[in-house]
Amino acid sequence: MFKKASVVAAAILATSLAWPAFPGPIVDKATEIEELLAASNPKGALEVASTLSADVWESGPDITIREAALVDAPVTMLGIYNPRQDDKYQIGAPILIYAEPSGYGYRAGGDGLYSFGFLVDLRVMTEAGEVLGELPSVAKLDVTSRAQNREFPANLSYTLTGLAPGRYVLETTLRDKNSQKAGTFQISIEIVAPPAAAPAPAKAVPKVEPPEAAQPEGGEEKIE
Repeated sequence: MFKKASVVAAAILATSLAWPAFPGPIVDKATEIEELLAASNPKGALEVASTLSADVWESGPDITIREAALVDAPVTMLGIYNPRQDDKYQIGAPILIYAEPSGYGYRAGGDGLYSFGFLVDLRVMTEAGEVLGELPSVAKLDVTSRAQNREFPANLSYTLTGLAPGRYVLETTLRDKNSQKAGTFQISIEIVAPPAAAPAPAKAVPKVEPPEAAQPEGGEEKIE
């Protein structure tokens, strides 16, 4: 067992030692980061690491959806959310979805600003895959920032009407406004009928007291 582990460790070590023998932009930047750290320049190392991250970010052919969940309230920061406890919604109730897209592009504007965002397409299907409705560009997501943010808490809100109670699949496609990339994800929900209305309580019948008999003024009549 020890001998086998030693062989594996030696193979990993040999691979790491051979790493610089394969030149490329990623290896070059990784080497530059190591050199900056060795020179006690963490700020410079972070800047190079940021460009390396950008290269990886832009390399994918599609938008990646790292996370998607039903929520009860809009999310303001990436990852800071609580998933909804169930997937049941009454007819016409808003359905809030949180998603984490990555790999999108940016557009430079004036005053050092960047804009990025998505056009949102929605497809409603049965669990068997039957398409019940398609809504292209049902929503738009737009952000303007002074940085090329790679954290985008995408908040989606759908209100569905005309669906019978049952289980459905919501397929969302995010189309990047600044590239040809797109990303798709699915979430299942259940539409439930509203609870039956409780019978109205019986109206109380007001009790009417009979009027008191009028008393003659002056008391009893005196007879001479």
